[in-house]
Amino acid sequence: MGLKQRLKQHISTNRWQYGVITIIFIIALIMGNYRVQSLEGGVKNHLAGLIDTYLQEGGMGALTGQQLLVGAFLNQVRTALAIWFLGLTIIGFPLILAVLFYRGFSLGFTVGFLIHQKSGAGVLISILSVLPQNLVYIPALLIWAVISLNFSIYIFRGRGADALSWRSFMSYTFMLLFFILIFLSGAFIEAFLSPWFLKILL
Repeated sequence: MGLKQRLKQHISTNRWQYGVITIIFIIALIMGNYRVQSLEGGVKNHLAGLIDTYLQEGGMGALTGQQLLVGAFLNQVRTALAIWFLGLTIIGFPLILAVLFYRGFSLGFTVGFLIHQKSGAGVLISILSVLPQNLVYIPALLIWAVISLNFSIYIFRGRGADALSWRSFMSYTFMLLFFILIFLSGAFIEAFLSPWFLKILL
């Protein structure tokens, strides 16, 4: 069975999990966007100044593409590792959802603030500098979250660490490494392709 068929089968088998995490992620996006409207003037002006400086420096500032790559990659690895660890725990289910909510809230806030401050230009900036890498990050994050949720449920049904075999642990960890590689590809886009798009716009 090919990768595409396996993915379809995985989504079909885990419809309710994907339904739950998608709803939570969308709610987080909306709440992040809504939070922009309640920012105090001083905080909003400070953030707006940071964005203006970032744009004036061509979307990279004092950082090199390599530094951006390392920073973006480490951010994604931390999230992937957190979800991996929570999947090994009995209480991982709600905490994995909390990690997803945080990521969705952050993304919604970022896009909402750009659009609120820059109007039409903010939409273009979001499409060119935020959307490309998130076309990789978000699907990979949701799939990885479902896999970890299922693993946490598997441990819960087995009542703890006694249910965890060495083979299942290694298989689960191998999946982590696979998704880290996917996140690395997204980090390349964030570090090199998105700034290039932004420079064209500027």
